Amino acid sequence: MSTTDLPQYYRNSLTPVSISKESLENTLEELQIAIKHGALLLQEGCPPQKDWGKTHNTGLYVGFPGVALTFLRLDHQVKALSNSNIGLPLDFRHLANERILPHGPDVPFLPERVSPFGSHSVLVGPLMRLLAAAQSGGSIAEADIECLRNVVQVALQNGPILQHGDRMMGADEVLYGRAGLLWAVLSIRAHKYDERAAGLLAPVFDYVPKLIDAIIIGGLRGREDYTAKHGEKDALRMMWHWDDERYYLGAVHGTTGIIAALLACDRGELNDSASRNYLPLIAETITGLCKICIAHGGHLPTSLPDRGPSARRSSPLVQICHGSPGFLALMACARRNRPLTFDYWQPEWDIAIRLASERVWEEGLLSKGGGVCHGITGNAWPLLLLHDSFQYDEKEMKVAKRNYMERTQATDPRSVELGLTGDYFLSKVLSFMLQARETPPYYNPATPGSEIYRLPDHPFSLTEGLAGTVCAWADTCVAIRMRMESMYLCEVRPNRSSSSSKTEPTFQELETLQLGIPTLAYHRPVALP
Repeated sequence: MSTTDLPQYYRNSLTPVSISKESLENTLEELQIAIKHGALLLQEGCPPQKDWGKTHNTGLYVGFPGVALTFLRLDHQVKALSNSNIGLPLDFRHLANERILPHGPDVPFLPERVSPFGSHSVLVGPLMRLLAAAQSGGSIAEADIECLRNVVQVALQNGPILQHGDRMMGADEVLYGRAGLLWAVLSIRAHKYDERAAGLLAPVFDYVPKLIDAIIIGGLRGREDYTAKHGEKDALRMMWHWDDERYYLGAVHGTTGIIAALLACDRGELNDSASRNYLPLIAETITGLCKICIAHGGHLPTSLPDRGPSARRSSPLVQICHGSPGFLALMACARRNRPLTFDYWQPEWDIAIRLASERVWEEGLLSKGGGVCHGITGNAWPLLLLHDSFQYDEKEMKVAKRNYMERTQATDPRSVELGLTGDYFLSKVLSFMLQARETPPYYNPATPGSEIYRLPDHPFSLTEGLAGTVCAWADTCVAIRMRMESMYLCEVRPNRSSSSSKTEPTFQELETLQLGIPTLAYHRPVALP
């Protein structure tokens, strides 16, 4: 079948994996085997490079640094990936280090390209060297910190919309803009450093509140521009330009990714005084997104104004860069932010989560393959994050719902219960993640039906290809181990709920291995972006 003949997605006939100790153990081993084989394919398919090359495709998104980041992540998570039945894992630290160049990249710095995640990024080399040194305890080059500081300073001088070539582009989204830079800085800040490095990095970290201010201002300015052109219909409390006319909503290029980056900041950085409390703005924007999602039956439009499906496709996109999976990733972050949920949770949040999850399950088997940006694992990963919230945040959500009823004088407790559970999400996640083994370049050509998925344009890359798929399998292994540990704790202490697992040292140690979706913000800063 020609790739031009492939449908946008396939009807989902997968069976959700039952959640039991035996099925989790079996799935864990199958994914550990896939990770080992996938890492070997990455090692062969993306060998170390001596220089940055002439393509200038330097970013983490589809450039070779994304493979190095994958090996750094696997090295961090190796405890969850080890299995005596399949042999010892590879030396992931060595595989990462030999793919991190000690210099460059020698590309021009564009003020409208401040995030290290997209192409033509002057910051990706320093970021990778900083992360690798911090993880191994190695020496950090002052020049790399200086580069980071310079990029942050330029980003703070940018307005909400900038000239890029012959068009005006927004300055705040994740792939190229300030939200991506903010998440990178938060990820660097999550590491521990020696006294010298900490002193050099402190001025950079001091800029975080100013970055937040700039992003918020961009969102308020975007709303003003939108309503001036299109009126109040569908207008969100904050909106960010993609270009002059479009305001994207997806996680990579738009609102959901930007807000997730903001929510990853420290509580005091979002609310340090009565005059600087950004949580109401964030909450109103999230609720507005929920209402749009509900109005569209669980789909999230690509942009506002909503122009509907394009001439190239007959149905809305369901992928993390544009569509409901990115919305679900944001909602997983929002539910785990205590100040936000305690004061601003509304039933629309869970109604939208239910509808969007149904659309992802029904339309998430994308013919583009197993990748993160527009593939199967990217659609499954937000469900994994939601599993963690619905499984372990029971106490916090009881408080949030009680506060909602007190705020609104609601009298019917059934209005805030929708029956969503951790099992509902995890069973679907595991089915998706196992199916991703049928996608190239991982798949065995002899596997029946494997030809229905196309080879990505960048087969081994972090967001389109195998590197991101391996990262997704690894994070799923961590989640399975956490769930199994929670099951054990509930068995030995029958009167305790799964949410009480969060206070147990073994569970907490496993939780430090969770890294979330590469380049997209998690509900808390993590040691690797």
